[in-house]
Amino acid sequence: MKKKSLLLILLGAALIMPMFANGQSEGSEKTYKLRTSTNLAATGTIGRSLTKFVELVNEKSDGRIEATANFGSELGNQSEQVEMCRTGSLEMVVAAPGTGPGTWVPELMMFEFPYIFKDNAHYRRVLKGMEDEVSNLVKPYGMVARAGMSQGSRDMLTKTPVTKIEDIKNMKMRGPNAVYISMFDSLGAAGTTMDWNEIYTALSTGVIDGMEASPSMINSMRFQDSAKNLTITDHIIACTYYFFNADWYESLPEDLRAIVDEAADEAAAYQAEIDDQDQIDALEAMKAEGVRVIELQDKAKWVEACKPMLDEYRAKGDNWNSFIDKLTSIE
Repeated sequence: MKKKSLLLILLGAALIMPMFANGQSEGSEKTYKLRTSTNLAATGTIGRSLTKFVELVNEKSDGRIEATANFGSELGNQSEQVEMCRTGSLEMVVAAPGTGPGTWVPELMMFEFPYIFKDNAHYRRVLKGMEDEVSNLVKPYGMVARAGMSQGSRDMLTKTPVTKIEDIKNMKMRGPNAVYISMFDSLGAAGTTMDWNEIYTALSTGVIDGMEASPSMINSMRFQDSAKNLTITDHIIACTYYFFNADWYESLPEDLRAIVDEAADEAAAYQAEIDDQDQIDALEAMKAEGVRVIELQDKAKWVEACKPMLDEYRAKGDNWNSFIDKLTSIE
């Protein structure tokens, strides 16, 4: 009798233990972990919107999803964070498409191309209109794309003033991917790639003569500590998407997937709202710190110098041509 009772107890324990191992008890729902990350600062508009996204997911899911966020280089550089997402060590990464999944789908670099978008409002329409296309392109590499967000028009921050195109000749300028390097070559500068979180040291030690980004992004990282000249070039508008690990995203019950999508859209709308004002505030803050803001008098020369680049990128193949056509067809 004792042996039989012991056997029944052990059998019951064996049935119950897997439930607790998965974070469940009998009758409860499964809890999903959502670890997110961005290589950008928590204080920037992308970082603030990620904080908003995490809060929304936790609130809307009533604890069925446990979302957390990391910022800057806490988990490595951008490419390392993207790889973590692809392999499932992260459930979501906020990344620029060209310098993130662009490793496998290089045509995504076209999102950051000089002088092909009219303005920020146009750019945001492109991001929304291309969401499904981006998802389709990254799906074979284990990711799903949602919530495209503009980071604003980019300008050039340099140690010595750039007032005209001739001034940038031979300057060592940091850019995040091959499109930027092509652009610097077209403008007569010497482009180099490095991770976002390496720029501050590179500027302060003279490894580079300058970098480029939107005023909000520059100010969030305090790059103006080492370079005091900001030339308003509006050469490129850059973006990020939320890239989810596809296996994780597709494992969600339909109601939770809808919550994640809704929270991502709300976070993107919030980022758009705060980013426009933050660009203005950041520019004024840098001016107050002694940064010289330079308006180009020969902008047409910059646009003209970059024009041949589009034909060069179209010549890369049908996949590039197809993507460029889809990108530029959105008004």
